[in-house]
Amino acid sequence: MLTFAYTLSVVCMLLLPIVLAVLLRRYYRVYWILFTVGCITFLGAQAVHLPLNEWLTSIGVLPENPQMSVAPLWQSALILGLTAGLCEELARAIGYAIVKWARRFEDGVMLGLGHGGIEAMIRGGVLTAATISSLLNLQGVDLEALNLTSAQLEAVSIQMKQFNYSPVFALAPFVERTFAIGAQVLFSILVLQAFKRRKPLFILVAIAYHALVDAVAVYIGITTQSIWLIWAAFLILLIPGWIWLFRLWRDRNQEIASSREEPHHPESIKTVFGLFLANLRKELLYQWRTYRVLIVCAVLIAFGIMSPLLTKFTPQLLSSLEGAEMFAELIPEMTITDSMNQHIETITQFGFIMVILLGMGAVAGEKERGTAAMILSKPLSRAAFLNSKYTAQSLLYILAFGLTTAIGYYYTTTLFESLNFGIFLSLNLLLLLWILVFAGVTLLGSTLGNSTGAAAGFSLAGAILLLLSGSIPRIGALLPGGLLSWAGQISSQTETAGNWGAVTMSVVIILICLIAALGVFERQELQ
Repeated sequence: MLTFAYTLSVVCMLLLPIVLAVLLRRYYRVYWILFTVGCITFLGAQAVHLPLNEWLTSIGVLPENPQMSVAPLWQSALILGLTAGLCEELARAIGYAIVKWARRFEDGVMLGLGHGGIEAMIRGGVLTAATISSLLNLQGVDLEALNLTSAQLEAVSIQMKQFNYSPVFALAPFVERTFAIGAQVLFSILVLQAFKRRKPLFILVAIAYHALVDAVAVYIGITTQSIWLIWAAFLILLIPGWIWLFRLWRDRNQEIASSREEPHHPESIKTVFGLFLANLRKELLYQWRTYRVLIVCAVLIAFGIMSPLLTKFTPQLLSSLEGAEMFAELIPEMTITDSMNQHIETITQFGFIMVILLGMGAVAGEKERGTAAMILSKPLSRAAFLNSKYTAQSLLYILAFGLTTAIGYYYTTTLFESLNFGIFLSLNLLLLLWILVFAGVTLLGSTLGNSTGAAAGFSLAGAILLLLSGSIPRIGALLPGGLLSWAGQISSQTETAGNWGAVTMSVVIILICLIAALGVFERQELQ
């Protein structure tokens, strides 16, 4: 029950900002690109904020452990709040300086949803999934035998106590992130006023407000560790700002009603979904008529067959070659673990290249040929256009991996000893999710490029960047490369520590790629 509650909390943290953005678009004509800009401003701010805090710690301004610091706790809390406010609000100001056309109230709300949304997804969803999956593996384990420091042992012991709480407690991260999204929207509107009214003082107010909220949360969290007091502090500090936000929203609605601005009449959800299904059928038919279904299935099935065959018969092949007998004797006896590791290696070496080659022309090819403008001249939204393409590709890879799993399992168990089907299925599900991440990256690259060649360049650059990011200390294990590490542990058939943080991060990357692709596509002029 507790696991289900935490899973529900993580899913809610992933979906909440997207649902709020969709609802905002139901009432106002606002673009997804602003959500994307908000995501970028948060990530850019953290790229400065985290090293800045580490540097302040190294020179003694911030303590390594605030609870054991000789300096007053309020001082450390205030510095932490101030660094967060400076980095995030200045990054937000840079975002507004770039999107010079975004000066309406709803534009600021959308940018704030992107900024707070990606924070909820990563700090809330990903870190909660990673922490809980790690703690679940520690249940029943003697913590003192793990060679932890006294501080680490105390921290883990405190975290383990949450499993004794009611499952309702699992929703606490979601409630906290909801407050945080509301705060980020408020700060976003404050910074927007600096550009709309041409008064830079609003940026300083946003920094001070942000610093105060974070400082109070840090201070209460360390001194009392009471989630109720933290929530009460959030409400006391944020309600005045939300009242001001409500008045701005009311004034904006009055402005729309009294002006000649064209009213926004979005299509019904039923109509949008119907058009999505219609275009999805077209995409699936295109996948079939261009033989992509056969190609992808054949390639992945070949991978599933070749891996156990090569693993089993490589020593015999070497021994049959004149002069290579000595090398065959050096190869140890191959096992089913070697076969599954070969399966992982084969798909990871060639799978993402196949995804890029097949997906790079999904949008860029239609823009290049002029068919995108013709299709979108019909009552088909750009969101349905893009989402149907990614859904069609996903269904294709799901079908191919389903066949690969069945056939690969047959060959593996025939050539080696018996194997629990659940192990082989879990391994392939992780590989499928890994492939779907690159399908999302490729769709974004195809949207950015105006030609198939440019789309290939963008997609390949994004894929390489994602692969290289797996080597980043501390966060690399939570990126899609962590899926491969987990798959490798599964192939060894030993007790594994599930990396649900990497699973959640992969879903986040897919969602952000789709949103970013839609944001870019909405602003493009098609000919």
